[in-house]
Amino acid sequence: MKRIAIILEKNLEQGAAANVAALLMGQAALNEPGLYSDQPVLDQSGVQHAGIRYSTVILKAGENQLINLVKACSEDNNSLRHLVFTQTGQSLNNAFEQYASEIAAMALEATKVVGVIVWGEDELVRAKTKKFSVMK
Repeated sequence: MKRIAIILEKNLEQGAAANVAALLMGQAALNEPGLYSDQPVLDQSGVQHAGIRYSTVILKAGENQLINLVKACSEDNNSLRHLVFTQTGQSLNNAFEQYASEIAAMALEATKVVGVIVWGEDELVRAKTKKFSVMK
């Protein structure tokens, strides 16, 4: 069984938190095509529903906790997939080339991480994220 955890900076406003979660999930889906079904899930009326395959939870944490999570996942022999989104990305609306260039020139800590997505085996994701609170 697989699991996805999206961990957001605890002080993000609701709209920003939703935006960061959507961006992280979108990139994760590109990196891991199996997150979603390749066949439509239709109800009896023919309306398509989201075909997410993994249980997904949204959690909150402080910025240092997010950085520590990323470092722990990176050191863990890639047993969990993960990626981040940052304040740098939030500040560069519709400026992808500038965003990519700035991120490439910065250390992780300087980017000001506002969200992390982690996915993989359920028990491994739970172990890495058990200290974080559920986002409300």
